[in-house]
Amino acid sequence: MIRINQITGGRFGNRVLQYNNLMQTADFVGVPASCSDWEGKTFFSNLVENEPPLKPQIQLRWSDLLNFHKLKDLPPDNDYVLDGVCLHNVFYKTTLKDPREFIQISEEHKRVLPEDKVNVGIHIRGDDIRGADGNNGREIHEPKYYMDSIDAVESEFDNTVYYVCTDDPSFPTYTETIKYLTDKGCKFEIGNVQSLFHDFSTLSECDVLIASSSTFVISAAFIGKKDKKIIHSIDWIRKQFPGDTYFMWGNYTQDYPESYWKAFDNFWIDLYNGGNDYYKAWKFI
Repeated sequence: MIRINQITGGRFGNRVLQYNNLMQTADFVGVPASCSDWEGKTFFSNLVENEPPLKPQIQLRWSDLLNFHKLKDLPPDNDYVLDGVCLHNVFYKTTLKDPREFIQISEEHKRVLPEDKVNVGIHIRGDDIRGADGNNGREIHEPKYYMDSIDAVESEFDNTVYYVCTDDPSFPTYTETIKYLTDKGCKFEIGNVQSLFHDFSTLSECDVLIASSSTFVISAAFIGKKDKKIIHSIDWIRKQFPGDTYFMWGNYTQDYPESYWKAFDNFWIDLYNGGNDYYKAWKFI
């Protein structure tokens, strides 16, 4: 059995990513899965239960999942416990099947968007991005990225409606984006900062996503409506590549060495190089 005994301490998007890695790994190895209780069990309809351990437990670290094909050889005499940092750093290694097979929003929470519109989700990460969790501003996306992305969408599609979701309505990028939509005469709806389920469900059903670097919008993108057209910031992508534009992040320690932090960079590099069928970019702007 592959297990999560304690869901990651990160926020909702990280938890969805950890759960996806759990289910992908269990499916690949060909064993059952077990997951501790978390808020996703009130939002998604088909999550696995928290089963009691029946065998000795051995930890599977994030680095073990980088050599995903070798997991076929795991001895069957143990249960294997995913650590709390198996997130998007291993997404392109583990995600061999459509995550929608394992993660479905319940009918109670599913958002139904108008079929006669091009529904465009905008996610703006504020709040923790200004401090340590956002690497002291490393992940800030400037208003110009959102404005240019709106222009790109408007040049491609008619009859658009925008859904602007954020965790921080006071964030300057958010207020300037709202002003830009208003000045252009675009139809838009403001998300519900008090309900992450509402915003996640909305983003998951959009046709187009103007994304931040947040795992909240990443995980919403690979759930719900298929074949979304996803936009990411090219300035953000450039921060992941070695060279003059690279923006180092994280504190290198014995438990979290340089290779750990680089694995998160590699998610974005892999995305830039084409991603996979379940998460790929339409445009970098």
